[in-house]
Amino acid sequence: MLKNKVKQIFAIVTAFAVIITFLPQISAETESKGFTTFRTSYDPEFYAEVEIEGDVFNVSGIYARDHVVEVTLNRGEDENKFTPNDDGSFTAQLTYHTDSNFDTNLFFILESGVQMPYMVRHDENGWYFPDAGLVEPNAEKLEKIQTAVPEASAYYISQTADPEEVKSTMEELQRLVEEICGDETDVYRKAYLLDHWIGSNISYDHDAANTGVTLDTIAIHNVLERRRTTCAGFANTFCAMLELIGVRSVNLKGAAVGGDVTYDTLTTAGENHEFTAFWYEKENRWVYVDPGWGSNSDYINGKYTMRLACDKYFDITGEAFALNHRVDKAEERNYTGAYEALTKTEETTTEPEETEKEPAESSASQTQQSAEPTSQSETTSEPQPSGGNDIIIYIVIGAAGVILIVIGIIIAARKKR
Repeated sequence: MLKNKVKQIFAIVTAFAVIITFLPQISAETESKGFTTFRTSYDPEFYAEVEIEGDVFNVSGIYARDHVVEVTLNRGEDENKFTPNDDGSFTAQLTYHTDSNFDTNLFFILESGVQMPYMVRHDENGWYFPDAGLVEPNAEKLEKIQTAVPEASAYYISQTADPEEVKSTMEELQRLVEEICGDETDVYRKAYLLDHWIGSNISYDHDAANTGVTLDTIAIHNVLERRRTTCAGFANTFCAMLELIGVRSVNLKGAAVGGDVTYDTLTTAGENHEFTAFWYEKENRWVYVDPGWGSNSDYINGKYTMRLACDKYFDITGEAFALNHRVDKAEERNYTGAYEALTKTEETTTEPEETEKEPAESSASQTQQSAEPTSQSETTSEPQPSGGNDIIIYIVIGAAGVILIVIGIIIAARKKR
């Protein structure tokens, strides 16, 4: 009789432990793989909000600086109701019925001709903006900022860290900042003006990216002189300008979608991009900005191909940012202190490491020539977010072990009797 009770208790405890062990996995499989509500930017003058309900996309927002003339899913293959207003605000309702599994883009086409795509996915879960689980990891990197010494930062200003070149470059940058910002007093607005100026005046250098990026390519002195660079040069220039107006900023190294890096490999791909974030004191938050992807032109085979500067990548929301960016490292540099540091020491400064690769995706591919993602017959499974249930599992298993030990002691005691 006792043995039967022991067996029953053992079976119940084992089953309970198995259920608790696999419950997080079962729950994760039923969770949504992405966002059905989505905001593109926190910029109050340049954003859209999307809410997906089944096959219907309800869209609203305002693009005050460059009005939206069309909102379309999969480039027109939808039932579309679009209502623009004189102030740049708009509403739209798109309906797309499908049973297929594939990726496409939700396009915002602006009056200037700029096309801004945002990836959407359809599978057995319906329509959603995919989530690779990078929103929180990206934000966490901004809680672990590394600090570069001023001597190292000097190499990002002058490729040889020449003191006089560092000094003259920062003075030129100061003049530019004052000219760009003018009488503007709002910090957020100043940051926008600086980013927009960079996008309108600096070209992405594909020739350098293809042959090998060096400090010569990304040093601010050369960026200003040549008016072309690669992603790290864009980031250096923007961050140095922000520092000159008293705004804290960081260079972010990581990966971005484009070239060999797809959405589904973004979480595991090697580093290929550098971008930025700045601290907005008024709202107590970090603001994501990718100045390279907002560029108005490309430099290819020694020629400039002019396009339109795009504000899409200023103050990107964490969800929109995570669609195509992964942050691996946040580094705060001291551009304004570089000259003084160089003149106070005679020690040789160690050159900073380069970003392994340059951005696989330039602003051109995101604004004027955005290709739709390749359609897939089967949707690749998204990485599941790590759960907080591990501790519970260990507790349950441990408790089960304790119960079994107690039962064993009881059996042993009965046998002795």
